Amino acid sequence: MQLKDKVFFIGTGAMGSALIKGVIESDVLDSNHIYAYDVDNDKLNLVIETYNINRVDSIEEGVKISDITIIAVKPQHIKGVLEEINKVVKSSNLVISIAAGIGLRVLEKYLPGTPVVRIMPNTPAQIGYGISAISPSSLVKKEDLEKVMKLFGSVGDTVIVDENLMDAVTGLSGSGPAYVFMIIEALSDAGVRMGLSRTISLKLAAYTVRGAAEMIIQTGQNPEVLKEMVTSPHGTTIEGVYALEKNRVRFALMEAVEYATIRSKELGEE
Repeated sequence: MQLKDKVFFIGTGAMGSALIKGVIESDVLDSNHIYAYDVDNDKLNLVIETYNINRVDSIEEGVKISDITIIAVKPQHIKGVLEEINKVVKSSNLVISIAAGIGLRVLEKYLPGTPVVRIMPNTPAQIGYGISAISPSSLVKKEDLEKVMKLFGSVGDTVIVDENLMDAVTGLSGSGPAYVFMIIEALSDAGVRMGLSRTISLKLAAYTVRGAAEMIIQTGQNPEVLKEMVTSPHGTTIEGVYALEKNRVRFALMEAVEYATIRSKELGEE
């Protein structure tokens, strides 16, 4: 069932446009209920022409019209955006921010009395395979949280997390696609080194990662159990696993998440 709310997008870059595409193609929202604003007229025009949504000429105009406002701008621009929203926002409005590193404390400071939600999506949302972590403020009602999950569920899946874990989310799923791209790139390079063509090697690597991830999602089994299913005594796989453990690949990935989490905390304090 479609949501009847009017939704206003501030920012129509990669993530904003991905969400607009997702909610329309998933039939979560009718295009007539979507409004958008962007300082970049070229980006805005492209999204409006592509999805037949409504243009507004200012942030204030969009907030006045809408029930839900989604802020999809770079973190360095968010304070100015929040100041504009504050001029006209009502306590019945719901404001969602996907700006990295901007906590609920900042949102509540600029929008006192307004229900606000902090969300950390990731780049696979651009193709409908994202995962979005959601942290609502205490003013967000259950029915509004369900709407948020439906909106962001249109570009993948969602989880609810305490805000004090949002930096860890950033370090894992927010930055995680880059780690996986590096793994796929390394596997592909290894295939080329062993004689495969680049095209075939990259396809084998990408589909292997995709298939392995889907097995975890669909079966709900622990990765250790699934790994044992393809690791026979004195076989090829255990030799490869030994090499990975010898070179501390597991530790490197764990440390990558740790370092990215620490940096996320630092950015939130700047």
